[in-house]
Amino acid sequence: MFDQLQLHSIVEKDPRYRLNAYYYVLETLEFARSQLGMGSSSGRLPAKTRPGDEERDEPETNLQHITGAELCEAIRIRARWLFGYMAKVVFNQWGVYTTDDFGNIVFNMVDAGKIRATARDRREDFADLYDFQTAFCDSFVFPEEKK
Repeated sequence: MFDQLQLHSIVEKDPRYRLNAYYYVLETLEFARSQLGMGSSSGRLPAKTRPGDEERDEPETNLQHITGAELCEAIRIRARWLFGYMAKVVFNQWGVYTTDDFGNIVFNMVDAGKIRATARDRREDFADLYDFQTAFCDSFVFPEEKK
């Protein structure tokens, strides 16, 4: 599905984020579409990848577009399921401290041609969507033990 060398080169260009953070975002994009049903109703991305880019000769894809807010919500849901109370710690180990960091990761991959964005997508779409302490720790409820 994704080229490891391409992701390694992205990490080399921006070492703030660990390779696992990129994998997590890519996997969560698929999770958001397939498991959460997120994405635009049109289900098609335009051939442009960024504002001002020339049209590409690539055919349009049938993948559904996920907004920054949708992706961050899918990240939150999946992280609580996979990592539980440790989600914030895991993300911090990967160099991710805010939802803004997820925007940087996404646009690093867009700039490298790994994923596509619409002309309306902006890094700011990821800005301060939720606080990690609140989303992953304060609101976490431990399951009750069976007796």
